[in-house]
Amino acid sequence: MNQPSRPVRLVALDLDGTTLNEDHDLNQATIDAVRAVTARGVRVVLASGRLPHSIVPFAQRLGLDGVHIGLNGGVAFDLAGNLRHKHLLTLDQLTFAHRFIEAEGLFPMVFGAGGLWASHASSDMEFLHRGGEPPPMSYDPAHLESIVDPAKIIVVLPPGPRDQDIAGRAEPRVHVVRSGPKFLEFMPPGVTKGNALTEYLSDLKLTRDDVMAVGDSENDASLLAAAGFSVAMGNAVPDLRVQADHVTGTNAEDGVARVLRRFILDF
Repeated sequence: MNQPSRPVRLVALDLDGTTLNEDHDLNQATIDAVRAVTARGVRVVLASGRLPHSIVPFAQRLGLDGVHIGLNGGVAFDLAGNLRHKHLLTLDQLTFAHRFIEAEGLFPMVFGAGGLWASHASSDMEFLHRGGEPPPMSYDPAHLESIVDPAKIIVVLPPGPRDQDIAGRAEPRVHVVRSGPKFLEFMPPGVTKGNALTEYLSDLKLTRDDVMAVGDSENDASLLAAAGFSVAMGNAVPDLRVQADHVTGTNAEDGVARVLRRFILDF
């Protein structure tokens, strides 16, 4: 398929590596294209691994309202901060993943529905803060129950064969997915961007054939699979480019703006 089978009624956009440029910011061409699309009556949903806290400013700059997806599908929320859906780690899953990560010699950073948690300061946390995430709240690893609404744990780990080894040993207790060149994430089983999108489509009485989804990383594979028309960025991981119905430009080339013009504004 090289074009949508019918007019697109909803666009699901990943943020980092997709809608955002290499400086993790919005280009004006992207802002203009998204605003033009919504002016046509097409709904745009941001679907990110970020906390709602750091998604809302981008949604506001793009002129969006409605519901968006955060924490890789762990939550769906509106811009007033209301959670429409949430799928969190149980204490058993959190404890298992936390101990597993520490046994691997890695530093766990816990994302809750309302904030970020860390047991101590680290350069990994500083990187997240520079990217727009809030300062972390402190927790005692001996009292994981103190973490409010835990949705996922992330670790800094370059991609490589260790990914598959870790996933093979951690699943099915938790779902392991790579969200970019730096991060490996530990999620509740069955929680993905794609499942969160499907849940929201049910609320809207839309079907996957009404949807175009755009992404760049492994954690976007489920998002693209949940859409009737899937688009990979030019900078996407190879497997995603093979999966997609269409490949657009990179995030440095306004790939999102290009695909919105091609398949909605000029369709």
